[in-house]
Amino acid sequence: MERRKLLITGCGRSGTLYATELWRALGLDIRHERPVPPNGVMGKDGMASWFMAADDPNPPSGPGPIGYEFDVTILQIRHPLKVIASVAQFILREGQHAPGFIERNIPETKLNFDELIYLEPKQQLLLRASRYWCNWNKLAGKKADRRVRVENLEAELPELCEMVGIEYYPAFLPSIAKNINARSYHIQDEPWIISWPEIKNLDAAIYEKIRNMAADYGYDE
Repeated sequence: MERRKLLITGCGRSGTLYATELWRALGLDIRHERPVPPNGVMGKDGMASWFMAADDPNPPSGPGPIGYEFDVTILQIRHPLKVIASVAQFILREGQHAPGFIERNIPETKLNFDELIYLEPKQQLLLRASRYWCNWNKLAGKKADRRVRVENLEAELPELCEMVGIEYYPAFLPSIAKNINARSYHIQDEPWIISWPEIKNLDAAIYEKIRNMAADYGYDE
């Protein structure tokens, strides 16, 4: 097994690229799963990859978790309405290999016959993304030593640095753009905006699970 300092994982569209840049600014060689150099490979100090939540040897890009151990694993979370909309629009609608990777590791995201027949294409994407948010966070959470909301990441960095065993240098943080993400490289459409009633109308049971998980994570609305 190869040992690294840090793994950041969770759902796709949860700010892992932003987290990668923050940790790099603090001196760690952390790479992102996005297959554009210097990313797409394991860093000397670790990785930020939603793919690594699953023990799958064949992720769409970047390394899988097999053969690696980490001193600290962080489950990074973002508000479910933001993630679900972005996953539906970007990963599920535009992704080439990621949708199959998700279904392979979380069969619960598959639609049943009635959902395939009666739901509109956008509704199908949102339903699959809703099930993904719930189940993928649970999967990633099994590996995590700590969970962090991306909205609160900078505030928690001093304590996280102590966990990882590095110095905290706040002077570098203002230079990191909070809106950095890989979406703009692949899709130019305006981001979808969704509401809680939309999810509830699609699947009341998954809606309740997401609301309960979101409340446990610290999201009030």
